[in-house]
Amino acid sequence: MSSKHHHLSARTRARLRAADTLFEAEIKGFGSDPDGLRGLAAKRKVVSTRQTGLPAYAEQVVLGVADHIDAINDALAAHSHEWALDRMPATDLVAMRIGAWEILFNDDVPDTVAISEAIAIVRLIGTDKAPAFVNGLLDAIRKDKYTDDDDAS
Repeated sequence: MSSKHHHLSARTRARLRAADTLFEAEIKGFGSDPDGLRGLAAKRKVVSTRQTGLPAYAEQVVLGVADHIDAINDALAAHSHEWALDRMPATDLVAMRIGAWEILFNDDVPDTVAISEAIAIVRLIGTDKAPAFVNGLLDAIRKDKYTDDDDAS
């Protein structure tokens, strides 16, 4: 791990490991396949290119994304007016999938933290325009979540 990662919290490092795993799946062509994602998570829990297994939270993120990939992709597509998911840089896409999963399906993480962490990931591994794009898209998902909650009550 590079020295710039040493100051990151354990949870942030776990998110980066989850992003690495989701990126690997995307590059290998099964980034939206729940079974493929689950299989890769199981492999990376034991054997990893980093010589240590996936941390527990990274595994939770990858499996959570796998369990909800269709809903996550639908939410991202619904709020991405300029880009189809298959045209997005894979690094940006995986960070947004992590953020969207945390916003929509992980009540243990405040939405603002999920967005900030996704932005931090793309600052490290994404494109130059990624932080603003990720912020806007995930914030739209966050706002939509509360609109849907209001509609349900």
